[in-house]
Amino acid sequence: MATTRHRDVLVLSGGASRGAVQVGMVQALLESGVRPAAYVGTSVGALNATFLGSHDGPDAGEQLARRWRGIDTREVFAVSHGTRRGHLARHPAPLCAADGVARLVRRWAPYVRLEDLPVPVRVVTTRLDSGVAVYHDRGDLLDVLLASTALPGVFDPVRLADPTSGWQVPHVDGGLADLVPVAGARALAPTRVWVLDATVPTRIERVRSPLDALLAGLAESLRVRPAVDLGDVEVHHLTAPDLGVRMHDFRRTEEHIALGRASVAAALAGPADQGGPVAVPAAEAPVTGPAAPVAPQRPEPSVAA
Repeated sequence: MATTRHRDVLVLSGGASRGAVQVGMVQALLESGVRPAAYVGTSVGALNATFLGSHDGPDAGEQLARRWRGIDTREVFAVSHGTRRGHLARHPAPLCAADGVARLVRRWAPYVRLEDLPVPVRVVTTRLDSGVAVYHDRGDLLDVLLASTALPGVFDPVRLADPTSGWQVPHVDGGLADLVPVAGARALAPTRVWVLDATVPTRIERVRSPLDALLAGLAESLRVRPAVDLGDVEVHHLTAPDLGVRMHDFRRTEEHIALGRASVAAALAGPADQGGPVAVPAAEAPVTGPAAPVAPQRPEPSVAA
């Protein structure tokens, strides 16, 4: 596949432990000759996008895979069942401390500011006071990523400065407002967009813990979003089969990586979407500037991914 004429933007969804499918997708895309000009990421997709934006090169996918192979649930969701009661006594709202995520960010992205990354990255958060998506292209890297991954009820909200007033405003997981943040790609002037979609339909499964209940409830609330129209931009929407793994279970990373690679092989063998609306569970909203909130739109008919 010839890639020199394209300005490729990769859009990385939320998906918790299924973010490993994005690793396989990136590996295969880089091997095929795609050289991303920019990334947009929500939640775990923001972590992956920031790592990739920090490690520009054809081996970035393999480097990211090595990081993923070392993750376990206790690192990301840092409060174990044995200590959760003590944590709740000290912090009534969240189930988990963000210490593990913070350590992961510091290891994965050795930069202080988001705008310092070698490849541009937009990180999506949700303003807790208004529920609108914010697409950050600058700011304190650790704070922005902790906000993008702050699942309500699981992690504390993170206060970020409002670009207009300067006031500190609480932000939470970007997936609440834009789970598959295709809308964030428009301001990056792509000629081709690769949507690395790690989401799955809501599963009916046994709830084993408060964390299971919270993640299942959030997943259900995020399913239906209006389609995003990218005009004539060539779009490849990549998905992977659901292994039925709980969203905070990182034990099947290798299988997820393999599924991600297979999805790219299938996409390269078939036709791309030639513009028009992209039917994904993402908020339809214009990007109005760096770190700018996006006004919610009137819902329109959509197709859930």
